[in-house]
Amino acid sequence: QALLGLGLVAAVVFTVTLSFTQHRNRGLASTLSRSTVARNSLICPAGTRPRGRINGKTICRSTVQDEKEKSSESFIDYVGRNKDLIDQFVNKGTGSRPCPATMWNSKDMDISALRANPPADLDVEFPLYISPEDLNLPVDATAEAIGEKKDLVRQLMLKHGALVFRGFESTKTMDGYRDAYKALGFSSCEDPLEGTFLRKNADKEIKFTFNQNPTHYVGMHTECTHTVGPVSGAFWCGNPASVGGEFTLLDGRKMFFDLDQDVVQRFYNKDVRIKVVGLPAGPLANVLPRDMLAGAFEGAAKVMPGPTADLMEKYDLDFFVLDDYEGVPRFGGLEPRQSPLNRHPVTGDPLWFCNIHNHARYLSDRRPNSLVEIARADVYYGDLTTIAAQDVQHIDDITRKNLHKVAMQPGDIVLLDNYRVLHGRENFTDFEGNARKHCVTWFEN
Repeated sequence: QALLGLGLVAAVVFTVTLSFTQHRNRGLASTLSRSTVARNSLICPAGTRPRGRINGKTICRSTVQDEKEKSSESFIDYVGRNKDLIDQFVNKGTGSRPCPATMWNSKDMDISALRANPPADLDVEFPLYISPEDLNLPVDATAEAIGEKKDLVRQLMLKHGALVFRGFESTKTMDGYRDAYKALGFSSCEDPLEGTFLRKNADKEIKFTFNQNPTHYVGMHTECTHTVGPVSGAFWCGNPASVGGEFTLLDGRKMFFDLDQDVVQRFYNKDVRIKVVGLPAGPLANVLPRDMLAGAFEGAAKVMPGPTADLMEKYDLDFFVLDDYEGVPRFGGLEPRQSPLNRHPVTGDPLWFCNIHNHARYLSDRRPNSLVEIARADVYYGDLTTIAAQDVQHIDDITRKNLHKVAMQPGDIVLLDNYRVLHGRENFTDFEGNARKHCVTWFEN
């Protein structure tokens, strides 16, 4: 098994490099095809060219970026380009306090009875936009003045789930953003993604959000894993993208009542398991025992350089070789079995509490995606069987019906309840000289 593990390490490097190169080549070919259509409908600014249409909008692309992407990037190149990301996680230099454990309260939920009695404020305004005038404050209100409204802010957050603060001069700097959330009484905790390659540190509390992969669509998810989960979070806009990049919000309480009842019941009866890391297993999966292959892959992962072993312990991962929705066998590190539903820790309201919209491979294969193969997630039922494509598509349809796009402006802060509200991000384009700069801080209260 040790020899097999060494062989798998070599196979992993080759497979990821090959699959990532193929993925980028396919994306480039698709981009060229879409650009032909866009060129006929839009003259782009100097230094850019039509790229195609995404979410109904014609997108322009920097010609400088074209030159950068003429050669395909391998996984090894990706790691080299993001060396600062890897260093910060290996060195564990954040200093933030750990996130609290996820508060699970999902047992004995009578789906039919709960859905027959929706809360009176089910269709409450979501999200709620808040201006200085709404709080009887001037536009140049200090953090201390904002903090005096913390009781009202907490009440509004509990009622609406998400608040968008806009028009406050003091929050247009990162320090002002930090001062505001501290004045409102929020205490930061470690990012649940600490130890992955997805977010860079701005400092020990504040993280840059997913700014470095503009062509990747981030689906709707909470920041709770099976083991850890911040209670709330604050997203801040320092600078928006040139085109797109809207922050997206979804009310998990509303989703519980809007999804087809049979789908909700089926998911609740079977639970889910979320795969957070994986690779194609190749032809070996049809020759050798899959348990042996999974054990070898797990053994190899434990001795890989970097934070892999820590992540395996942090997320309590089990390793399997499972077929995806197309029948392709893949290695996977899966979180423990968990409910797709939960009760709100304060109100007790039933919630759709499942990250399938972001993680399901069936969906990520059908929308803009630029993650390397090892970072591709997926979702299975709790018994490790494949979830039917029509159920995943239904969840996507109802999600898109209910999600709200927030085109954040400099200084905007979105406060959200991490149990009730799922969040995501549209793909985007930055013109030369402009860079999307969004940050997030997670809270233990």
